[in-house]
Amino acid sequence: MSRKEKHIDLTESDQNTLLRESKYHLKPEYRERCRAILLNHAGVSIQQVATHLQVSHITVGNWLRAWETNRFSSLARKVGQGRKPILTVTNALHTDVLDKAVEAHRQDVKAIQAELIQSLEVPMSTDTVKRFLKKIIIHGDASGGVRTQRKTE
Repeated sequence: MSRKEKHIDLTESDQNTLLRESKYHLKPEYRERCRAILLNHAGVSIQQVATHLQVSHITVGNWLRAWETNRFSSLARKVGQGRKPILTVTNALHTDVLDKAVEAHRQDVKAIQAELIQSLEVPMSTDTVKRFLKKIIIHGDASGGVRTQRKTE
């Protein structure tokens, strides 16, 4: 015996907002959750929504229950969710070790990576090092760059 299929009732204002957010919101997970609610409102079953969005039907059910209680605030990622960064600009130790590694191994990402791994004792990929270098703006030429400004997160 299957459960009765549940569908969300939305006001026209909510529908318009969800439609706009499903197209233009900055975060892809927020857009996906908006689409799930709109599809369910249109009469699509939870299982079909899950298949369409390539997520579990349990996940879709959780999104719908959260929508019923918290509306739009339930669509955003909660504070503390997601993978924590390996290197941060606000950590003085990370930036100091990077400064020394860049001075010693200019233009050699693999050598910078090796020094960061050795100094911080944290495994990381060269892509992580490249992203961290991009966050810290280095002005100047390849032979003698001078740090003048740092991006904030």
